[in-house]
Order: sequence, then C-alpha cells, then structure tokens
Amino acid sequence: MVRVDFDLFMERYGYKILFGIFGAVFLVIIGTLLASFYLMFRFLGYFAAAILIVFLFAYAFTVKRRVMDAQAQAHAKYFYDDRPKR
Repeated sequence: MVRVDFDLFMERYGYKILFGIFGAVFLVIIGTLLASFYLMFRFLGYFAAAILIVFLFAYAFTVKRRVMDAQAQAHAKYFYDDRPKR
C-alpha cells in the first residue's frame, strides 16, 4: 500500500485541482449567461432582445447599483461597529 503525503499531493496537484474547479464554475456562469442571451434572441427576435439587453444593463448599472449600495449601508450600520475602541 502506497501512502501519499498530503502536503506533497497538494503541492503537486492542489493548484491544478483548484484551477479546474474554478474554471468549471466560471464556464457554468458564462455559459448560463450566453445561453440566456441566445434564447432571448431566438424567441424574441434580434431587435426586441437587443432592446431588452440594453434595458437590463442600464437597470443594473443605475437602479440596482443604488439599491445594493443602500443595502450595504444598512448592513454596515447594524453589523459593523465604527465607534473608537477604548
């Protein structure tokens, strides 16, 4: 029976495994986004899908950004203590 040192295994293969997992997650995220764009173009047509995508990006960078900033400030108020230490 061959016993493998865990540190040696992680040094040799650990970063490759982590890179593979990260790559798979990244590909799933990008693939889902591209598949949703493809389905939008297929079912709505080019003009309607392009208008919808432009609207979604504009919404994400204006309204959603402000909402997320307000949520972050509200969470910071309750979860972070900015008072000086004694």
